[in-house]
Amino acid sequence: MFAALVAACAGGGGQPKPVALLASSARAATAFESIREAWEDPEHTTPLALRGMLEHFIAAFPVDGLVPRARIALSIVAMTQGDFATADLQLGLTERVPLGTTHDLWTIAYARRLRLNDAPEAALSMLRPLLGKNVDPMARLVFEEDLTLSALATQRDYEAISYMDAWLRASAEEEKDSTVKAVTAIVGKLPKEVLVGALQAMRAQRESFGYGVEIERILAGRLVEIATSSGDAKLARMLLDPDAGSIVAAGDAAVELGELATSRRGLNVVAGRTIGLLLPTDSPGLRDEAADVLRGVMWALGLPRGVRGRAATPRPSGADAAASRAPCAPQMPAPELDEPRPDLDVRLITRDDSGSPDRTEPSLDELAGAGAAVVVAALDGPTALRALRWSEAHGMPLIALVPPEDGEEAPVPRSFGFVLGEARANVLAALVRAAPSLATQPVVPVIDTSEAPRYPPQGGRFGPLTLDPPVSCEIPAVRAGEPRFPIAEWAHDKRSAWIVSGSADCAFDVALELSNSRARGLVALTLEAAGLPPHAPGLRVLSASAGIVPVNATGDTGDDEIRRFWTTLGRISWWTALGRDAATIARVAVEPLPVDDTSDARAVAERRTTARDRLATAKARLWTTEANGWGGARAMQRTVCAVDAPGK
Repeated sequence: MFAALVAACAGGGGQPKPVALLASSARAATAFESIREAWEDPEHTTPLALRGMLEHFIAAFPVDGLVPRARIALSIVAMTQGDFATADLQLGLTERVPLGTTHDLWTIAYARRLRLNDAPEAALSMLRPLLGKNVDPMARLVFEEDLTLSALATQRDYEAISYMDAWLRASAEEEKDSTVKAVTAIVGKLPKEVLVGALQAMRAQRESFGYGVEIERILAGRLVEIATSSGDAKLARMLLDPDAGSIVAAGDAAVELGELATSRRGLNVVAGRTIGLLLPTDSPGLRDEAADVLRGVMWALGLPRGVRGRAATPRPSGADAAASRAPCAPQMPAPELDEPRPDLDVRLITRDDSGSPDRTEPSLDELAGAGAAVVVAALDGPTALRALRWSEAHGMPLIALVPPEDGEEAPVPRSFGFVLGEARANVLAALVRAAPSLATQPVVPVIDTSEAPRYPPQGGRFGPLTLDPPVSCEIPAVRAGEPRFPIAEWAHDKRSAWIVSGSADCAFDVALELSNSRARGLVALTLEAAGLPPHAPGLRVLSASAGIVPVNATGDTGDDEIRRFWTTLGRISWWTALGRDAATIARVAVEPLPVDDTSDARAVAERRTTARDRLATAKARLWTTEANGWGGARAMQRTVCAVDAPGK
């Protein structure tokens, strides 16, 4: 039937005069007026109810002059319901309706059928001649919408916006709310670039374009949603630019938009020799790790000024380098690194992403806008993956403190991203090499809250290990003076192997409580928990080791810098060492940069490339590895082994 309609429409002839089709009786006129009222109130009339009214009218008044109009309206409602067979039938029965308002309605209905049959270009060609014509109100409600949707379907987005403007202007007061809702829904599907271009054109040529206030308000409202939901600071600044005719926003959206517009996010600046640091300081699960990283970073940069100049505690009497723990591998030679001096003007800027994935990219954008030439980021695998991808997209040298999670796709190519930390799989392998029994019995994991997503909640395979359900490092004691950990339960279940991947303090508590209960077995510590806690003779404590980690309880390794740190800032954890190494290498990378600020796109790119190249070749004495730099790789190489903590 639809193919026949297409052929019929293609035929031509003369242009007869318009003919008015009228009701043949007062009763029919009254019945059709009820249909018209329902048609004009779509919010309170369902398509099913409207279809019933139309079918009843056609059956009750089969020869009335308004029946062709009712049939065309029925075809439109049927298309809304997806009933194209009925729509084609009704259009076929009315295809020869004489010129006039009823014929206009048929043209609009037929154009809708074309659009829904993937022929929007033909539909638009049929609708355009009706522009500016005094279309009957019943037809106009459909015409404005179909004209807009046909233009959008043919990729004429800006033309569609002008049609929506006309639609809003032509709506009667009682139709305004429903029209605004319909236009707002359509605008919500338009690309951001189209909305921005249209709004900028309206602002720049308001008088010549003659757009109405309502369409501009709807476009701006949608852009406010996009800016605040995506953290698009550049868009927020555009919307609030007073020189361009800033938009009016209200409530929470106005506050958020203002904060975005005044942030540094989205800007592209290099401010001298600036290092950016992204940490989840507001994240309860990573707060301690963030604090340790920050201590290491500030030490490497000599912040606050003078902190590194304090004298170290004298070495214990008779102590010498031989008394220190033997490293996993001999240290590679490295050039002497000057102490950080104020005249080098190396600056540190920080941002907090709260440990939330939604905050990673916006926070990195802020660091870029605040002038960072190199960024240090990522205390967990998912954040590392996002940060490394961001670094490639923005041409920003970035040091990820941990690798992306196992099984996650790494960015390729990784030309600006560097990974400093060590994969958990390598650490577990080193522990199992030193204690094969870990792989042959159930192991109890004791973990930080932030690590919970990485472990099977009910236990199971984890690399070479078979784990019990994890136990939290933050578990409180049931009663004062009693153990924090389920020592009695472990004894009942005959557990004799534990792996601690929380903090060194957590590892100390586990070893202490097991020792106090005279438990026997093996406690293995990952690099995050690395330490040499005292323990009872029946217990073996085995710590993963890399570089100088773990440092013994006196902080004495025969290295002057390490002893000065220990004297000034306390113990050195794996996180502290990572922060120190990242900032040490970053400092070497930014020292050759000019001290002035630049926002010139070419200069920014050149300085970041220079910092990237310097970062790749930098050499220094490092704490987390025996290597003295990246060695041409983008992931730090190190030997991981395991060392036994001495008993009491």
